[in-house]
Amino acid sequence: MRDARGMSSPNPTPATTDPAEAASASRGDRGRGLALAAVFVAALLTAWALHPEGVVVSRDPGYVPRPVPLLVVPALLAAAAALALPGPSRPASAITVRRPRRAVAETAGLIGLFALFVVLAPRLPLPEDAIVLKAALFMLVPALALGLLARRGASIEIERPAGSTLPALLPVALLGVLPTLGHLATPAPSTGPPVGLLIVSAVATAITAGLGEELLFRRFLQTRLEALAGPWTGILATSLLFGLSHVLSHQGGLTLDGVAQVIAMQGSTGIALGLIWARWRRLRWCVLAHVLLNGLGVLVHLVSLAL
Repeated sequence: MRDARGMSSPNPTPATTDPAEAASASRGDRGRGLALAAVFVAALLTAWALHPEGVVVSRDPGYVPRPVPLLVVPALLAAAAALALPGPSRPASAITVRRPRRAVAETAGLIGLFALFVVLAPRLPLPEDAIVLKAALFMLVPALALGLLARRGASIEIERPAGSTLPALLPVALLGVLPTLGHLATPAPSTGPPVGLLIVSAVATAITAGLGEELLFRRFLQTRLEALAGPWTGILATSLLFGLSHVLSHQGGLTLDGVAQVIAMQGSTGIALGLIWARWRRLRWCVLAHVLLNGLGVLVHLVSLAL
């Protein structure tokens, strides 16, 4: 057998061929998935109950409250589309664990980077410093560390689904474009930063969130959690952590209210992105959806200012 770089790999760990063992692993994954899904449902109901008038989607000034159910519609539609579209695998393509101990250690290290960001970001003197910290912890450190480790052979191998990945454009559009249309659109803030600062902020967000968060949470972390614990566990556990990574940068902060909001809103977005990654294993579609979600509204706002 060969690893992700085509080199021979000692002592690979193939997926189990024992039917009873496979059935037990599948039941365990479904059970954990149901428990994690219950956390998301509870968070959504809590956020809705605490804010029947709606929630503000950003700490930036000028935004108005939006109904909680309306805010999660694009993510739910995108997730449903990712599951319903024809393809070779539901919910995920196969991942072979080549070096189990290292895969576990890598997963723990990635979760540690997430935790380090959550702890350090609010203690930085300037908000801009968090962008640099995110670039370092979400992109540079894991890419360098995992790249060096992979020189001795990859810990996991991803089986990329055969055929066209263009069907992924439907959930990408639902997640990234739908929030700018009609009643689902979040109105532009009544006040905002200068245009130049807004453009710089949008570009920085596209790099650190659109690319950085997708690298850490989908490509690096979700893939390993799927391999070690099953697809539903991997998708939903990663989405939970993805939501919690926003808890100190959004309204509510580290309170029941704040935690419920980010799990419901950002967490549901994470589920949609996680399903796109699990079905097609092309990070470009996750990055495109994330960049559109964060940046298309800004672009529409800039165009409206120019007209």
